[in-house]
Amino acid sequence: MAVRNKNEPQRRTAYAGAILCRTDEADGDTRQAELSLSSEEPCRRWFGDEILSHDAGAIDLSRLQEIGVVLFNHDRDRVIGRVLSVRLDEAARKLRAVIQFDEDEESERVYQKVRSGTLKGVSVGYAVDVWEEVKAGATSTNGRFTGPCEVATRWTPYELSIVSVPADVTVGVGRSYSENGEAAMDEQNKDNGIKAQEPVAVTPDTGVQPDTEAARQAAIAEERARVREIGTMCRQFGVDDTPYINDGMSVEAVRTAILDKLAQERKAQTVTVQVDEMDKFRAAATDGLAMRAGLTVENKAAGADEYRGKRMIRLAAECVERELGKNTRTMDDETIVREALTGTGAFPGILSNVAHKSMAQAYQTAPTTYQLWTAHGSNSDFKDAVRYRLSEADTLEKLNESGEFKASGVTESMAKTSIATYGRMFSITRQAIINDDMGALQQLPAIYGAAARRMINKMVYKMLKANPTIEGDPLFSNNHNTLHAVDISIEGLAKMKAAMAKQKNIAGLEYLNIQPAFLICPVELEVQAAQLISSVVDPTKANATPNPFANKMTVISEPELEDAKAFYLAAAAGVAPTIEVTSLNGNLTPTMERAEQFDTLGIKWRIYMDVGVNLLDYRGIAKSTGK
Repeated sequence: MAVRNKNEPQRRTAYAGAILCRTDEADGDTRQAELSLSSEEPCRRWFGDEILSHDAGAIDLSRLQEIGVVLFNHDRDRVIGRVLSVRLDEAARKLRAVIQFDEDEESERVYQKVRSGTLKGVSVGYAVDVWEEVKAGATSTNGRFTGPCEVATRWTPYELSIVSVPADVTVGVGRSYSENGEAAMDEQNKDNGIKAQEPVAVTPDTGVQPDTEAARQAAIAEERARVREIGTMCRQFGVDDTPYINDGMSVEAVRTAILDKLAQERKAQTVTVQVDEMDKFRAAATDGLAMRAGLTVENKAAGADEYRGKRMIRLAAECVERELGKNTRTMDDETIVREALTGTGAFPGILSNVAHKSMAQAYQTAPTTYQLWTAHGSNSDFKDAVRYRLSEADTLEKLNESGEFKASGVTESMAKTSIATYGRMFSITRQAIINDDMGALQQLPAIYGAAARRMINKMVYKMLKANPTIEGDPLFSNNHNTLHAVDISIEGLAKMKAAMAKQKNIAGLEYLNIQPAFLICPVELEVQAAQLISSVVDPTKANATPNPFANKMTVISEPELEDAKAFYLAAAAGVAPTIEVTSLNGNLTPTMERAEQFDTLGIKWRIYMDVGVNLLDYRGIAKSTGK
């Protein structure tokens, strides 16, 4: 596959091991073939692995359905048929189409080669409207792809071709022609790594010698047919047939060798052209603009320093000249911006990459505290999910003389978790680009990135302040032994620590001995709490009384806690989780997508995340109202 710019229309070549054409012998040849033209097979490109999503709603089929034609080798002047229908096979996650060949001389020639099995390649050209960047180790929004990769979540196929040189074994002509026929058998064989074998003729031993002359003539005819087919095939692809004929290779072996040779030659050619031009330019321009915006760039691309000092309008002009081949010297700024935003994929892509970097860095560095002591959970969808909490098992018992083991069980409890979607939309206008307003490009995404993390922080502490009900009583209550009236002192912390240690398991059979790891307090109590936890002696006494809490807990000061007297002790999330921050498929980073903007000339982005804050248990936390 040719390597192109990420936001430019892409062309993917696909191949299937069998060619099947749909014909109707009763009514005559319908000249139809059924194709599988795309899949979710990852494709390696300059920015990493690209995946075309085949989720419902991800593919805009209107163009193929309305004006879809079939080309030969992507030559727009060589129309050989039309697209009768195209559909999404959600079960197989493939795009399938039924085409009909025309009856002119050239179309007939291609059609007969498809029927004979000479041509097996299918290629689809497409344009990507929306990308989802999946970081290394993270999972895509739909939960099916693991990063690092770029997922095309909305894309439009715009052309379909029969091609001479195949590349991808996951799609092609005739893959879904029959659910139970030859196509299905070929699909099964491919998945199992099995190639169909030629039938072997077996001559029964009857004691009668075969006609040697007839056998000799048959062998001669077979060899002539082999030489003729190999010669025809090699002439078609401009390849010397001599070594193949002299080596005694079969027709199928020669076909495979030729296609492999041509595929390697094409791969070497396209990679050299694309990587050396637009792709390197995009990478360098992105890193240069990001550094100019004050962002941290690790392993900057070659040539990035050249673009570090360029104004956005000059960068837009270069994109127009490189991509569209237009001279921008006579254009005013308005025209340059319009051409760059609507006529190129490079300029919007560069701005989007910088905006995404700004958003992600601001999200990671936002000053929040919830992540220090809360648990992180993952739901696969937006339905309520259940977290089972198992109590400790019964104690082991001494065995009797017969060695009989007694059965035991555990008591279980559960808590429901849920998530919701939160998002905003923002944009950068053409005026900001012309004015070289780097603040709009850097600060706006950063503002929303930091806001996303602060939103989670507010949700966590809002739950603490709301004191929700769990297992029939408020989270902080006397019945749960989680509510106290003590100050921040050795005596006060000792009382709360003892209460946490004496919390019992769900079955009420054993003490859990939970130890607090965090002292969470409002900013008004931060100094007092820090003095107590960091001191090796009791700071309230004149003598050197040892402080048993010295460096035993981490002080968390949180301005969202508005009660200046109340504070909390919390266990580590891995020991006794109390509150869980739940995300969709484990992704706690906001998703940022570029949307087409028709109402104003500029670029519009939307940022959203799927998250929820859920209460799991009361045993790992305690509250003091203060004195």
